[in-house]
Amino acid sequence: MSLLAVRNLSIAAGSRLLVEDVDLDLAEGEVLGLVGESGSGKTVTCRALMRLLPEGQLRIASGSIDLRGRDLAKLSEAEMRKVRGVEIGMIFQNPSSHLDPVMRIGDQIAESVRYHEGANPKDAQARAIDLLRQVGIPDPARRIAAYPHEFSGGMRQRAMIAVALACRPKLLIADEPTTALDVTVQAQVLRLLLDLRDRLGLAILLVTHNLGVVAQTCDSLAVMYAGRVMERGSKRDLLRAPAHPYTEALLKCQPGAARPAAQLPAIPGQPPMASAFPDGCRFHPRCPRAADICRRERPALLPVEALPVKPLSVKAGRVAACHFAAPMRAAS
Repeated sequence: MSLLAVRNLSIAAGSRLLVEDVDLDLAEGEVLGLVGESGSGKTVTCRALMRLLPEGQLRIASGSIDLRGRDLAKLSEAEMRKVRGVEIGMIFQNPSSHLDPVMRIGDQIAESVRYHEGANPKDAQARAIDLLRQVGIPDPARRIAAYPHEFSGGMRQRAMIAVALACRPKLLIADEPTTALDVTVQAQVLRLLLDLRDRLGLAILLVTHNLGVVAQTCDSLAVMYAGRVMERGSKRDLLRAPAHPYTEALLKCQPGAARPAAQLPAIPGQPPMASAFPDGCRFHPRCPRAADICRRERPALLPVEALPVKPLSVKAGRVAACHFAAPMRAAS
């Protein structure tokens, strides 16, 4: 049984859909990578799962977000406040803008423990010290008194992870957790996330555009483009033999995929603006295999091994939204 099951999730700005019919499944202890170019709808989708969309600007238009048998899309704001931090934690893309600059790190971690669990200040502080130790902050008993500006970028990211894990959630959403970090610190943060997964049984939804990060960390992948899921399946399948032209193009754009001294390939054109999504398949203006049917008809997300027999079964494994989907050997 899935810990998290998202079905037909659509997110709207006014009457315009920015994200449409997203399906995701995440089991306990699994790392699911949500990948795609900037503007694909990854972060908006994650904020919708947390019910943190900007009020009056974006809204959940349809769909369900089932977490352990409860549909988060139907909960009131008061009920969601009991879910955030307790059942779902989130690491935001830029820790500098999400950590309070005038509040000590230890107090920011302890605040959640005191609010949700009613812990006294002494016990909450002890939890904060322990969490900083778990995420690899040296001398945590002294560091809890530091302010965010006294931490390096990598330490701020670790502190944000500690804040997200303060009340022991079972699901952690990590939105580009290695952005703006140097390569060495990126590797340390990724190792930390996997170690926490192994020790605490965390399920992790990892948002990234870096397929190198995906290869190191994820068990399964969902590839998004222009607000829709283009392909979903195990990491091994998608990286070795992508079934959707967009997934194949992303892999070819990775530095390791090009021959030495050869020019790095790029996907022609630009992702569409949300106000000008094309008809049919949203990738067809940039797709080398596009045909008339791609311009006319939106492809359904179908099992690759059964195309084009039946609509997506929520229990299906490898799926792709392409009229001509077929596993293709990835470039080496």
